[in-house]
Order: sequence, then C-alpha cells, then structure tokens
Amino acid sequence: MIAIKFLPAAREIRVPEGTTILQAAVKAGVPMESTCGGKGTCGKCKVQIVQGIAAPATPTEIKHLSSAEREGGWVLACQQVLAQDAVVRLREQKDVYQRKTDFKSGGQTALAPSIHKYFLSLTPPGVEDQTPDWERLTQSLSLGEIAFSRQVAASLPKVLRQGNFQVTAVLEGKQLLKVEAGDTTERCFGVAVDIGTTTVVVYLMDLNTGRAAASGALTNPQQVFGADVISRITHAAGGPDKLGELQEKVVGGLNEIIARLCREKGIEKEEIYQAVVVGNTTMAHLFLGIDPTYLAPAPFIPAFRQMVDVEAREVGLDILAGARVVVLPNVAGYVGSDTVGVMLAAAADRLTGISLLVDIGTNGEMVLAGRGRILTCSTAAGPAFEGAEIKYGMRAAEGAIEGVSIGRDVELKIIGGGQARGICGSGLIDAIAEMFKAGVIGPSGRFAGEAQELEPLPSALRARLRKGERTSEFVLVWGKDTLSGEDLVLTQKDIREMQLAKGAIIAGIRILAKEMGVNPAEIDRVLLAGAFGSYIKKESALGIGLLPPLSLERIQTIGNAAGDGAKMALLSGEERERAKALAQKAEHIELSNKQEFQNEFLQGLDFRRTEG
Repeated sequence: MIAIKFLPAAREIRVPEGTTILQAAVKAGVPMESTCGGKGTCGKCKVQIVQGIAAPATPTEIKHLSSAEREGGWVLACQQVLAQDAVVRLREQKDVYQRKTDFKSGGQTALAPSIHKYFLSLTPPGVEDQTPDWERLTQSLSLGEIAFSRQVAASLPKVLRQGNFQVTAVLEGKQLLKVEAGDTTERCFGVAVDIGTTTVVVYLMDLNTGRAAASGALTNPQQVFGADVISRITHAAGGPDKLGELQEKVVGGLNEIIARLCREKGIEKEEIYQAVVVGNTTMAHLFLGIDPTYLAPAPFIPAFRQMVDVEAREVGLDILAGARVVVLPNVAGYVGSDTVGVMLAAAADRLTGISLLVDIGTNGEMVLAGRGRILTCSTAAGPAFEGAEIKYGMRAAEGAIEGVSIGRDVELKIIGGGQARGICGSGLIDAIAEMFKAGVIGPSGRFAGEAQELEPLPSALRARLRKGERTSEFVLVWGKDTLSGEDLVLTQKDIREMQLAKGAIIAGIRILAKEMGVNPAEIDRVLLAGAFGSYIKKESALGIGLLPPLSLERIQTIGNAAGDGAKMALLSGEERERAKALAQKAEHIELSNKQEFQNEFLQGLDFRRTEG
C-alpha cells in the first residue's frame, strides 16, 4: 500500500500500488474534474506532483500538457499510476455557485405543505389513567386513526416525560413522523433539491413562511466518472458496486450541503421533515440507486417514470430518518423531473399562445406548450455548453471568461476579474457570435484563411488567427494575461463542438414546432431556464442560431426554474399533484425516430440566421 496526500484539502488515503491518481481521488472523496471519466481524452484532470516521482509522460499527457507544465510537475491524474508515496496538488477553482442559487424566477405558490406540527398539552398518566403513551398522544390529535410507527414509539416515553407532557407532534397527513418536547411549531423545515449533471443545489425552506432560509450548491461529485450522463450510465452498468459508488457520491454531496446550511442557520438535521427532488431521468435513477443501464441504448427505457416517495433513511439522505423524500415524475428516458419542475414553475399548462421553454445545460431539454398540448424533446447537445470538450473550457468559476466583445480587438469579461483560466459556456457563445459577426469565422464555422477573408479584419484580429499544432485557432487571451502563462485559444474543433450542440438544440425546436403545426416565427415567448440560460446574452444566442429568429422582447429568462419547481412541490401538495398531471399530459417526441431530424440538424450547424 502507498500513501497519497491531496492538497489543498490535506486529505490522505492509502491505496494499492498501481492505482491511478484519479482512482485515488475517487476513493478519498476529493473532487476532481474529469469530463471524459478517466479515458484520457479531455485533458482536464491536471494535477501537480509536489512530492514523489512522476512516471514518464504518456502520449496522452504530451498531447494535453505543455512542455512548461510537464517540467513543473503537472500530470494527468488518469494517466499517472502510483508506485510510491506522493503529495499531489489540485488546481484550486472557486466556483460561482451563486449563479444557481441567487436568482429567482417569478411565480407565487399558495403555501399548503403536507407537513403539519401540532402542539399538545397532555394529561400525565396516573393510577386511574393508565392509557399507553401512544394512545394518549394519538387520541389527543383527534385526527382519526394514526398508523403505528415503531421508530417514533421507540423514543416516545422519554420525549413525553422530558417535555412534561407538553409536546409537538409532526405529521405528514396521518403519518406521525416525530414527537418533540415542548412547543416547536415555529420551527418547520424541508429541502428542495435540484440534482444537475454538473451542479447539485439544495434550498433549505421554512415550511411555515414559504421562504428559503438558505441555499447551497456544489459540483456534482459524480463528475469524476464523466461529465455526461452516458459516461455515468456506463459506469453504473459495471455492476451493483459501481452503481453504489455513483449513488453514494451524489447523496454524500447533498449531505455535505445540508450539513453546512444547518450549521449556518442553527438548525438540527432532524428538523428537516421532507425533501422534494428533481433531476434528469439518469440523475433520478442514480440518486435512488436504481440501475439506469437501459437508458443508454435505444429505445431508452427507464426503470420507472412515476413520482417516487421513499424514506430518507432508504437513500441515506441525512435529514430526519423517517422524513419522506419525494422525487417528482419523469416524462421519458431523457426528459426528467427537472423538466417537470421547469414546466411547473413556468406554469406551462396555463400560458396563453405558443410558449417555448428551453433548459440548456449538460443536456438540452425543450418544451413547446400551446393549442392544448405540451410537447417535449431532448437532444444530445453534449457538454460543450458547460465547457467540457472545449480545449480551454471550464465551469462558471473564478477566472472563466463569461463575456466577449470584438471590435478592433478582443475585450473580455472574466468572472472575479484578474487573469483568465479558461472559458465557460456563456463566454463561448459570446465569443463565437462575436467572431462570426466580425468575420473571423464564416457561416460554416470555418476560420477565415483566404486573403479576401483576412483583408477586411483589423490587424489585431489577424494577429490572433494562426495555425496551431494540429488545427487553426484564434487567440482569445495572450499568455501574459492568463493564469497558466499559455495563450488561451479557441480551436476549429471547439467551434465544431459548439456547432454540434447548437445544431441539435435548434433542430429539436423546429421539430417540436412541426409536430404542433406552427412556424417557429409564431412562438409568442421563449423562456430560458437554468443558470446558463440566465447568463447568456440573448443577442449572442440569436447570433449563432441557437434559438429561432425572434425579437429580443419575446425571449425571457426565468432563473433556475427546475429548482423553483421543486420548491413549489415542497410547499404545496396541490402543486405536487399538478406536477404529476403535467408529466402525464406531456407528449414526448423521440427525435431519433424522426426522419427529418438529420436534415434539420445539418441545417442548424450553419451560423446564418434563417427564418422558420
């Protein structure tokens, strides 16, 4: 066995000789970016060996690491096999999770939670009143027959006497969840959870007021197994242990956030009496520890679609053990409860005219509502919008380019200010839209190269266009202004990755419109959901053809609508039933079955704005 210590977390673990650094990080619970799941294709798992001897660089490391990085001890965690004790430093990345938690969409929910607290002043037992404790309590509730709970009854005698028979009963319907000493009716909490492929978010909700007491987020710890759902499905297909790893990772991440929020607000985890969870269909399966293997191949069959209600102890969620954890229903294999949450928050069943809801993240889901119908589809947009598969792509974190404008030269907006580390999805869309507008790339996405294409460009832009080692590239930031000292570039491959993603999105939108019998130009409103949708410039999204060519006034952002939908379902039993009805009403359009998809997709690759 050899010891490996990870910095700056100062976390140490012993592993068998022959283990890769990435595998050791997974075992140690150290978060590490690995968008390809350790296949060596993304080059994102860069770490520095500060003690110990690195093995000779592999061809994969030579491809992804500069000579300066290799000389500085930087390696790829998935490539380096450990043969001796080592100390490894990870690049610190300050993520801006407030993008997921700060903004709020509109929409008010009538407060009607299914959790109720009742303060009871009971008559103590005596020689002439030998009523058992359970009966004494339940008879005082006057709610009819209450199902017996061994868990609650186990501690009931002590709680009653600690409270001098002044106690508070916590019920969901007629199910007794807990009995607490004294009057605790002013303290009643639940959590709304949005499990994204890239980021998980928890909202700690006060069930008495309907307000968020606190919120928190972190990168989905499953990220070490790959950035996309297919990578994680493949890992889960390796057997029960592999599936268990994924389930433990995501639940562990949620528990970490919950523990932090409880500390900040002075709340005991046992005061959280309910959770409502949303996520794409794969994330829902993995959260519940259900095999998602057959979601990957056609015909993309999930193990379940309906709303699921389990106890917190069954999934390991660290709240009141007997609390109910409700996972909202899915629509199809690749349209999950997060999309149902978006429909709920946007009131898709109550909007007038034709409405397009678009939630773009690691996956792309679209909803077209109107004419008494709700149509849904999902596209294999790939993780380009989250910065994966892009040479210098990264999540929205400190140092990420989030905005680009091009005139005589390039101007950037960098998260947190300071030096650039990479580019996130909103910056990527901005950059490509501006490059197209300036003539750096043509309608096909190809970089300018011919004399007649280069001549109109300002000299500063011409200087940024060059041939790289393997492909053409455009320098966004010169090395003197980057954290690594390297020129930060967009390559021809990066442009193609974005074209594939946006081509799939617009093709899905056009097919939904055809199914409903409308022209995209007839869409009355486009509602962009999610942190990504809230930070991209509408002009840039239109400029690259990501959305139908509509006026800016018709395009609105609605924040993290999936999370808002989870909150609404937590705060109101009626909204939970409405979520169920929305999932049942939705008609899923499977794009792989549509002959016209390929043609729409190919047309969508072009950067020209075309009418419906």
